[in-house]
Amino acid sequence: MKRCFPFYLNIVTVFSILIVAIVSAVVLYGYLGNSSAALVSARQLLARAGDSVSERSRLLFDTAFNTTDIYVDFPGIAEKGSIHSHPMSHVFFRFLEQHPDFTSLYIGFDDGDFYLVSTLHGREGMKRRLGIPADAVWYTQNIGHLEDGTRYELKKYLDPGFVTVGSSVTRGVNYDPRGRCWYESAEKRDGPNLSDVYAFSLSGEPGITVSHRFEGRVSGVFGVDLSLANLCRFVRRQSLGDNSEIAIFDGAGKVYAYSDLERLARSLSPPPEAADTEASGETEIDRLGVPSLSALVREYGAHGGRGTESGELSVDAVRYLYRVDPLPAEYGKGLFVAVAVPEERFTGPIAAIGKKTLLVSLALLILTLPIIYGVAKLISRPLILLTGSVENIRAFNLRVPVRIKTFILEIRDLAAALETMRSSLNAFGSYVPRPLVERMITNDITPALGGDRRELTLLFSDIEGFTGLSEGLSPEALTAEITEYFKRVSQVILRTNGTVDKYIGDAVMAFWNAPVRNPAHAHDACLAALRCRSALRVFNRGRRKTGLPEFKTRMGIHTGEAVVGNIGSADRMAYTAIGASVNMASRLEGLNKYLGSSILVSETTRLAAGESFVFRFAGRVVPKGTSAGVGVYELLGTRHGSTGVYAPLAVDEGAEARLAEWDACFDLLLAREFAAAADAFERYLAGHGPDRLAGHFLELARTFTSRPPAADWKGEQIFDAK
Repeated sequence: MKRCFPFYLNIVTVFSILIVAIVSAVVLYGYLGNSSAALVSARQLLARAGDSVSERSRLLFDTAFNTTDIYVDFPGIAEKGSIHSHPMSHVFFRFLEQHPDFTSLYIGFDDGDFYLVSTLHGREGMKRRLGIPADAVWYTQNIGHLEDGTRYELKKYLDPGFVTVGSSVTRGVNYDPRGRCWYESAEKRDGPNLSDVYAFSLSGEPGITVSHRFEGRVSGVFGVDLSLANLCRFVRRQSLGDNSEIAIFDGAGKVYAYSDLERLARSLSPPPEAADTEASGETEIDRLGVPSLSALVREYGAHGGRGTESGELSVDAVRYLYRVDPLPAEYGKGLFVAVAVPEERFTGPIAAIGKKTLLVSLALLILTLPIIYGVAKLISRPLILLTGSVENIRAFNLRVPVRIKTFILEIRDLAAALETMRSSLNAFGSYVPRPLVERMITNDITPALGGDRRELTLLFSDIEGFTGLSEGLSPEALTAEITEYFKRVSQVILRTNGTVDKYIGDAVMAFWNAPVRNPAHAHDACLAALRCRSALRVFNRGRRKTGLPEFKTRMGIHTGEAVVGNIGSADRMAYTAIGASVNMASRLEGLNKYLGSSILVSETTRLAAGESFVFRFAGRVVPKGTSAGVGVYELLGTRHGSTGVYAPLAVDEGAEARLAEWDACFDLLLAREFAAAADAFERYLAGHGPDRLAGHFLELARTFTSRPPAADWKGEQIFDAK
């Protein structure tokens, strides 16, 4: 056995030499170039801040532009609202629920009539100021005219269940949408139009409107309001420190977002001496009272103001770094995101520390120089090998074993400890989602309680009649069979970018978009469900051949926000997801047994999954424990004629024709023509064979024929059981 020496004798010398030598070289190099390095880092920070604000702004504006582009083609957009509602009201409510940054959607008609839906979430101050009922979360406004020309206004306040909690009717109102800036600007442009910042008539808060003209039986303009409060808060969070400034402006100096909402609101209202300020060329950004931004706008305009630009400028003897990024020209306003930060914030401390550190490092380097050569030869090779092994583990490359031959006792023991850690981490990945383990290792993350709010797509699966199946098997046989079942389901989920959260009896809970972000999470979850169904069909064929009972699986999928992270206690935690969306996915899985379906998805999942799949509408349901109805769909497969990974899961040639017939049956049911709907479902079953979902709605239509639902029934089925 080779003689080994205590590692501390080597570590004292090696660390002294390596640390001082490396630090000295790095600090010397950094001292010579610290200013330029600091500026490069600063420009990167400016770019990230600008990109973050630009991305957020584009998301909001694109959502508004796309919404107006789509909604103006809806048949109901040109219809007048009644005293009860409007054909587009449910669409408006759903949009505002899904997009909390927007406050209102409305229609202004060419004859002066007006219909508006507005959210009251988070607007408690406005509710108190205007005397709106405290439990109201929705507000609708309908302005029309009577046969004698008298104009009236009907206001309604609705609670979370869309029940009216307050209303008022006023005659002889003066509000005319045709005189508002959003209406006039839409008249001048073909397509979506972004307004200037102005004060909303209801709340008085600053905001902007994207409007779009439509033609119909009664033509007019459709508008979407975006309050600047949320955008300004987001801008404030991107601040790079004291005296840093971020704003969104246009070429004329008009401000669209700034970190201080109150200052922004004041800049919209010119002072009494407005005539003098306009004559002097003062703009809204000048009225903000931020000299660096005013100088930046002038500097950018002097250079042409078209593309991305970064540089330096001096304001009151202070040097600023700045960056300006243009937003898409399609918004029609020539908008820009500007970031300005004092240069001294980055360069001052680095220069002072670098000079002191350099002197200390040089002194240490001179003192240890005589022993560098001998010690470096002694320990360099095993340390290099050891470093390589550490990097493999850090990169989560756990297939390479740690094998280091050395005569230094401590390095040999450390290598053995690393090998133990490598094998333990490899085994740990079988108990905790492997992507989570990899992220913890590669990013030096220490497990801690807490989670992030994130949009997830969640899947719950369950074996039909498992209790009865388990009674006929011994515990050992049941364990072996359920293990094989879980193996097949889990492999499909993992191969389709999913995370298996837990096994609950015979059920599987999985989710997508965590811990690794995945923009296509809804698509992958639907693909995984279809692949699981296909894999289990093969699995059940083998069981039938051996006389074993089949494991018929039902799945529920829902897309929504949840908190995902380490949940539990300090001494025992689990990486999981919690929230109403998790409960909704579990409820959808349970609804399969009542509806006769096998894979049930929510409407949010269907919309997010893309065009690769075929869904069948299964009505609107109110699962147990929830108060609002949700549209659900049966996932049938991928589209006929699909290629690649979709081909084995494609529906048959006549599936789309059957869907058209199915939708016609459903339309009769929703139109309250229950006898005709029952006949239609009977013909559907006679023409296409047994279908449990069709049978369910046939019985429902028959029941409603003799016992119709309430007059306000809109297709919801309320379930009191899981």
